[in-house]
Amino acid sequence: MDQIVKFSNVSKKFQLFWEEIVIFEKINLEIDRNELVLFYGPSGSGKTTLLNLLTGLLNPDEGEIQVAGLYVDLIPEKEKSDFRSNYLGIVFQENNLVSTLTVKENIILFQELCDYKVEGKEEKIDLLLEKLGIDHRKDSFPVQLSGGEKKRVAIARALSNDPYILILDEPTGNLDRESADELCNLVEELFLTTDITVIVSSHDQKMNEIATLVYRVGSKQVELEEEHEERRKSEEIEYRPIDSLERGKEDIFIEETLLGPIE
Repeated sequence: MDQIVKFSNVSKKFQLFWEEIVIFEKINLEIDRNELVLFYGPSGSGKTTLLNLLTGLLNPDEGEIQVAGLYVDLIPEKEKSDFRSNYLGIVFQENNLVSTLTVKENIILFQELCDYKVEGKEEKIDLLLEKLGIDHRKDSFPVQLSGGEKKRVAIARALSNDPYILILDEPTGNLDRESADELCNLVEELFLTTDITVIVSSHDQKMNEIATLVYRVGSKQVELEEEHEERRKSEEIEYRPIDSLERGKEDIFIEETLLGPIE
């Protein structure tokens, strides 16, 4: 299976006044396209920092990060938003919905900001909302939604630009147990029925029960603790070829990646 994420000897530290705090020290990990990955650990262990490195919101102090054949840390800052828009669907801990827009309008706005241009965009949004069980809420405003519904809208928005990787940062953190379990089941269904790779940061035990790879984050390291081959996608799932960004690819793409040559 094609490799989609690779960390090679990645280190990250922060300066807090006179104290240097090392978050990661020469970590290595590899993720293939048919995985639902869980990063778990206590608060402050570095889970969100790890996701920020993967998405290019932070740069490593040492090492290399490759996502879909790109050296993420070498992408110019002005191009990183294009990278995230073209490759990733990100759901942060806060849902960040625009309060004055309806559910559907929030997603349309996101597509416009991403410069997402395909035919039938609105019909696609309707299908997404139906798949996520909130099509009856498309004309509602965020204030009218429950916490679980807001999270589903945020996931629908993240999926609306056809990402290769869906990234969820503590998706069940502010939900009651019933809503959290429903969301975990939804994430599992999305993973098993699409070609999307899913990466989750969470300390929710239910996420542990659906993940194919479970990594423990802490003590400056990211260590593989569990692997569940039986939870992986059916071989019938067909994977989209990964498109290259048009701008700056000579500088930031690997000439011959594990995903195949860049054309």
